[in-house]
Amino acid sequence: MLMAFGVEYRFEEGKTLPLELKMPWRHTAIGIVDDNVEWRRVLRNMLSGLGVGGIVEASDGSDFLKKMEKVNNNVDLILVDDEMIPMDGFVLMYSVRARAKEPLRRVIGVLMAGEQSVEISRRAEQVGYNSVLPKPFSGRELEAHLQRIMMAPVQWREVDGLLRPILMV
Repeated sequence: MLMAFGVEYRFEEGKTLPLELKMPWRHTAIGIVDDNVEWRRVLRNMLSGLGVGGIVEASDGSDFLKKMEKVNNNVDLILVDDEMIPMDGFVLMYSVRARAKEPLRRVIGVLMAGEQSVEISRRAEQVGYNSVLPKPFSGRELEAHLQRIMMAPVQWREVDGLLRPILMV
């Protein structure tokens, strides 16, 4: 038996489920944190096309934190650019994982990186991101990435006052 989104599914060992489980996007709130207005518009359109219920946009990390105070820290996932001024994506996630109130402290964080490198992945992991998604990406790539990350069980570990996700995939 499998329980997902309040629905019980029964299946035999070794058999596949008769349906594909997908996120109920209309009940999901997503933050977009990027200093590029055009890229935020593209992302907003991609997420709206998925049926995402709530989208909060911010131009940098400090703008995002201010907006979270107004909406009671209520987003399920944040898509964050790595390079922004005055607060970049690394400082933002460190601030969220070290000092934010619940539920924001455990938000799923996806770093949108302008380049893919071992160094960026290492830095993203150190500050508490759940994953890295190299830019540019298509709507299909975004949906597949978000499905995978949102459906994966996550355990959390606090190290030196910083909450870090441990993906269980």
